[in-house]
Amino acid sequence: MEAATRVNVHPRVVLGMPAYSRPDTLARALESLLSQTYEDFALVINDDGPSARTAAILETYAGRDPRLSIEANSTRLGMVGNWRRVFERGRRLYPKAEYFAWVSDHDLWHARWLRELVSVLDACPDVVLAYPEGFRMVRDGARMEKKGFDTFGLTKPEERMRKAARQMLAGDMIYGLARVEALEAAGVFRLVMTPDRQVLLALSLLGQFRQVHEVLWYREVLRTFDLQRQRAVFFPDGAPFYVYLPSHLQHCAVLLWDFGVRAKGRPTIGRLVGIRGATIQLWCSFVRDLTRPKSPWRLRVANYALGRWLLSRLKPSTGPSPGARV
Repeated sequence: MEAATRVNVHPRVVLGMPAYSRPDTLARALESLLSQTYEDFALVINDDGPSARTAAILETYAGRDPRLSIEANSTRLGMVGNWRRVFERGRRLYPKAEYFAWVSDHDLWHARWLRELVSVLDACPDVVLAYPEGFRMVRDGARMEKKGFDTFGLTKPEERMRKAARQMLAGDMIYGLARVEALEAAGVFRLVMTPDRQVLLALSLLGQFRQVHEVLWYREVLRTFDLQRQRAVFFPDGAPFYVYLPSHLQHCAVLLWDFGVRAKGRPTIGRLVGIRGATIQLWCSFVRDLTRPKSPWRLRVANYALGRWLLSRLKPSTGPSPGARV
């Protein structure tokens, strides 16, 4: 069947690709997405680093499949800005879409990935985000990501927030399939550090997360987490002062503003629940960072204590020297 005969001007699902300078992997990512057995979707692509190579690849695939909609940013937006832009553009082009997922320009997806996630959201109205198990593709091969997390069955927003703040897998879950209205209420991507974690924390107050226990996603992992690199990638024109504060404080401030002041969670949650959720997030996130094996906070405290101890041992005595007259 020709692609043009199966395109839907009102697709149920929008996939948003915030592309940036990956002509080496872009074609395989597009092949993977366009081969989904669930076909009722549109793929919206915003290229934040346009080049002749990426433009040629995108134009070729757009000519083959009308589900693609491509736009090159006139100026570089950075990661946060481009992730927001592709969502907003998808909403403008397809306002009746029910579900949305961000997709990368370098990963791979099983052909049943989208079908399985849509099935979960169709069957479970209280679930706001569904995501699968995955393989991590690393330089020395591939390994399965066996960690699991969901809040399925937890009906109280505070319980979901407590569990999410302690155990959530933000880097994996942010590529899950979400309900559009819930994602809008959660604020999409904000200008904070680790914005994927922030929007997922907000979503946890609005509904349940459910993991599909099947490997349906193959994620390329090339770099380790680095806050300095994140600031450069997120804010190409310079990072604002507040992003040097602990990310948990940034997230708490956004949650308080959105749900406690602006009441964006209504009618699902009220202001008091939003305030309690922000407080729980702040406490649980700090405890998580202090107790995890490679906690940067604990390492800083330990290094500070060690430095003070060494200084005390090396500090010369201020008392009289042996044999001195008194």
